[in-house]
Amino acid sequence: MQIMAIDSLSKITLIEVLQNMAQDIQNVTAILLTNIRENSNVEYIEKFYRQELMSTKDKISRNKDRIFDYLASGRLELISYKEFYINTALQLECSISKLEAGIYRLLLSYSIEKGVDSDIYKAIEGLIGEIYNSSQSLVDLLRSISTGTKGNSEKRKMIEERFNKISDSEEKGDMIYREGLAKVLMKYSDKPSRLISFKETIEYLEDCLDCLFNSAVYIKLIGFSGLS
Repeated sequence: MQIMAIDSLSKITLIEVLQNMAQDIQNVTAILLTNIRENSNVEYIEKFYRQELMSTKDKISRNKDRIFDYLASGRLELISYKEFYINTALQLECSISKLEAGIYRLLLSYSIEKGVDSDIYKAIEGLIGEIYNSSQSLVDLLRSISTGTKGNSEKRKMIEERFNKISDSEEKGDMIYREGLAKVLMKYSDKPSRLISFKETIEYLEDCLDCLFNSAVYIKLIGFSGLS
């Protein structure tokens, strides 16, 4: 009974840390999306990159290290499926790293030449929108796991529904990525530096979505492992 209590307490602590990481991604993406939609001025984006985005990236890395510290100190010895928690943390760190890389490439493109083709800008905005949607659903997914008032069948259904929202965002992101990449190749075929910077911007943002989806897979497994 005491071992089960320790396992439960440790699991709650780990889920709280993961939820904080996902919430940080949602929060920073919300700020970015507002800036992109309301003011495409490069100074605003650069300020966001230097302040909010880099700060959030550091914070998420520290929270990942907290989970790894649990492992190093032996506190995870009694936790079942501890690799799911580790891989979730790694994928959340991956997502913020890919987001940072994408925005950095966007700033590089501005340094080469001011202005962005409207269709390409729409693709970038669309990908960031799906990153926001996915991170929001990820927070909800983690909350559904820590909710103890639901029956197993109802909780399983809730987990599936929230996971499916993340899957939908990932699929929409794939479509936006393919369409955006085609427009980049067509628009900037004679400007290799801009072609590369915009191509990499779109690729990294799509990679961010993939990392969020991967983290959702592990979170879903964590949720299901606690159901009988």
